[in-house]
Amino acid sequence: MNKIVYGRKLNILYSALAVLVMWGAWLIAYYTVRNDYVIPAFSDTMAAIGRNFVDGEFWRAFGNTLLRTFYSWLVAFAASLLCLSLGALSDKFRRFIAPFISVLRTVPTMAITLMLLIWTSPKIAPTFVAFLMIFPLSYTQLTAAFGGIDGKLVEMADVYRVGWWDKLRKIYIPLMLPDIFAQTGANISLTLKVMISAEVLAGTFGSVGGLMYTASMYSRMDQMFALTILMLVAGGIIEFAFGKLRLITDRWSGGKKGGAYDRAA
Repeated sequence: MNKIVYGRKLNILYSALAVLVMWGAWLIAYYTVRNDYVIPAFSDTMAAIGRNFVDGEFWRAFGNTLLRTFYSWLVAFAASLLCLSLGALSDKFRRFIAPFISVLRTVPTMAITLMLLIWTSPKIAPTFVAFLMIFPLSYTQLTAAFGGIDGKLVEMADVYRVGWWDKLRKIYIPLMLPDIFAQTGANISLTLKVMISAEVLAGTFGSVGGLMYTASMYSRMDQMFALTILMLVAGGIIEFAFGKLRLITDRWSGGKKGGAYDRAA
């Protein structure tokens, strides 16, 4: 326990040092350039953050962006889970879907956004872009989590004639959930970043990306920096909050690697 507490304190210390280094780099860059249209003053940026906190337009935009983000991630996760299940049942389907995953993983985000803007609208395009970006990543992670299950556990479950529902509930899900929960926060945070980038490119009205686009049009660098910092904080909170989901799997398995199968048998 002492090692865990010490490790947490060490993480906090190094995180604080990293923030101080970034803040120092900002101040050095500001006093070197001395141009608010290039790098805004720290005080001006903090004032812009304060204005956003009391601005209803910001909260509406943030809510719209966050809603699109969670929707895109959820649909991508559900589609990944479906494809994984079909691939586990059919090796032919797994081989069939593999090229699509490779294409989606390498296709440029800007190209997809521009094409979707022609086919859809600035409100719909970012949602599709975020889905297409996070789907191959989610599928790959789920495949890795599924492949990491010890085959001997499944074989032993077959020997003891454990039903498919019990195998799913007491072997597959408990053994896969730790990896899934560990990646969920980072994936949602990544989806948020992709969503905002697509909104900026699409000029989506009533979104964080739209606010950034407007700020860039009027050279309001303090607002640009403020929105960027706020989204960094939002992404960090999402990662931290969903990282706590792993406590559920710790209680489920009792902290033992073999707990899942022991209950199944």
